[in-house]
Amino acid sequence: MTYTFVKRGQLLFLFSFAVLIAVGTLLLKLPWVMRADGSLRWIDAFFMATSAVCVTGLTSVGITEFSPFGQTLIVLLVQAGGIGVMTLSASILLALGRGLSFSDALLISRLNDNFSLRGSEGLTRTVVGYMLVSEGCGFIVIYVGALLNGADWLLAVPRSAMVAVTSFCNAGFTPFPDSMASQGRICQIGCAALSILGGLGVYVIYDLWQAVKYGRGLRLHSRIVLWGSFFLLIGGTVLFYLFGLHVNDRLDWFDAFFLSATARTAGFGTFPLSELPPVSVALVVILMMIGTGPGSTGGGIKITTAAIAAGAIASTISGERAVLLFKRRMAQETVLRAFSIIVIFIVIGCFAVIAMQLFNPAGGIGDNLFEAVSALTTTGLSFGVSQHINFSGKLFIIALMYLGRLGPFTFMLFLMGREKPGVVQYPSERVIIG
Repeated sequence: MTYTFVKRGQLLFLFSFAVLIAVGTLLLKLPWVMRADGSLRWIDAFFMATSAVCVTGLTSVGITEFSPFGQTLIVLLVQAGGIGVMTLSASILLALGRGLSFSDALLISRLNDNFSLRGSEGLTRTVVGYMLVSEGCGFIVIYVGALLNGADWLLAVPRSAMVAVTSFCNAGFTPFPDSMASQGRICQIGCAALSILGGLGVYVIYDLWQAVKYGRGLRLHSRIVLWGSFFLLIGGTVLFYLFGLHVNDRLDWFDAFFLSATARTAGFGTFPLSELPPVSVALVVILMMIGTGPGSTGGGIKITTAAIAAGAIASTISGERAVLLFKRRMAQETVLRAFSIIVIFIVIGCFAVIAMQLFNPAGGIGDNLFEAVSALTTTGLSFGVSQHINFSGKLFIIALMYLGRLGPFTFMLFLMGREKPGVVQYPSERVIIG
């Protein structure tokens, strides 16, 4: 019964995003989408719709080539993809004054073991409220920063709105040809802050709200995400600055902080990636793979997954039989899930690099690796491969973006649906490893 229900949930989630991408592709084929006469090619419309819905930020056509109407369509697709089709559907039902059905509430609550059925409606309301408030406040900061940077007050409105939405959704689209490099520090601070807030995940925000409301402590999940995000942000800032200290005189502490904040699936930049030393590019790849918190607008294997794996390694080295985080023991099935996701991501990444080398033999292995990881982790940082790769290569990147957005989520549903109590206990036997 449970497995059948979860399987239906997987199919619903997969097809919901597929339908949204299909609708976005058709809309981006309209003649008013581009600034110049004519319309996008089908492959480019498909690519851009997938990138927007999967909140990736990779582009096969420069975003500045789109008309205001076309850019508005992309922002709407990013917003729909960022909040998630299921959460969006539940929010519409709540807005119409209808409560969630039992099956809808069950599906949402199954996404995280920490939240009960009774809290599912509150969780959904928190998603929408948190998103709107964050983007609204971010818009004000970015708009004020744009005015102080000399932007036209009327033109700055849609541009600031686009940056606010794509920053919170960790999508990486901006109406500027140089990402955020030409914008002032206030705009860049607003962009980085929204990327961080969007990457925490709805479960953390809901838990914070409940902790303030009822005066209780944070759950283990929230503590792992918050401390993990802090460690990655500060550690990345220090390393980016030290790595680039003697290579790039333009890279200051703020640039290092901004890159550390947005490298984990946001995809913005304050300077060209080509100016980074190779060791910094490698660090970007690592941060992209780790990603953000579960239930967030970002991708990657997720902070909690990486933390559990690190805890398991530390426990093995120290001789502990149990995996402990914040003085709490991790369940065996949780540890197995974490390592399963990591191994699957690595396997897919290796296959993706080989395929990218076949589709883009003229490109270097480093550029192809970076593009593949960026697509799989829905980051959007790029060395320009997506705009020059052939038709087959674009289709493959589209598949990576779709898989990266839905893969970890649907795989977790699959694992939960396959759980069954052990009836037969088999004898254990040691195997030589290492």
